[in-house]
Amino acid sequence: MEENISMQITMRLRQIIQEMSRHSKHLQEKYKITLPQLICLKEVASHGPIAIGALTKIVFINNSTVTGIIDRLEKRKLVQRVRISKDRRQVHVEITEEGLTFIEDAPTPIHHQFIEKLESMKSEDVSMILWGLELLVDMLGQTNPAAPATHPPKHVMHPEEGLMGTNEEL
Repeated sequence: MEENISMQITMRLRQIIQEMSRHSKHLQEKYKITLPQLICLKEVASHGPIAIGALTKIVFINNSTVTGIIDRLEKRKLVQRVRISKDRRQVHVEITEEGLTFIEDAPTPIHHQFIEKLESMKSEDVSMILWGLELLVDMLGQTNPAAPATHPPKHVMHPEEGLMGTNEEL
């Protein structure tokens, strides 16, 4: 039984990875940008000048990969590196005017249909999906198997207890 469930989870994860890969190829062909580049560009835009180290933590991509992404975005003049202090080692990345223009017309990092479906769902259902994904990430990355599981947010429906609260209570 446990093996069957883990196999089903593994297959669903593979499906998600394939869909993300398909969308990334679409972005590359149509907009000449990869999904990781788009995500980094949007984060640089929303956080203002940001250190590459801080960006790596936000986007969950390793430092050398983010550095390569920034190099490619800089070649396209979508971002630029800036020194923010007299310490020449402190370099931040900021979006350019061309980058802002690109983002205005840029696609979303995930399919529009997916966003439309999410927006049509009840907030409790969306929260439950997010909680499940967060729990899965915690389980996959957990180094201590004896650590307690995370609890669902108060506004998430718990199977045994029913609705535990509403968004207004948070």
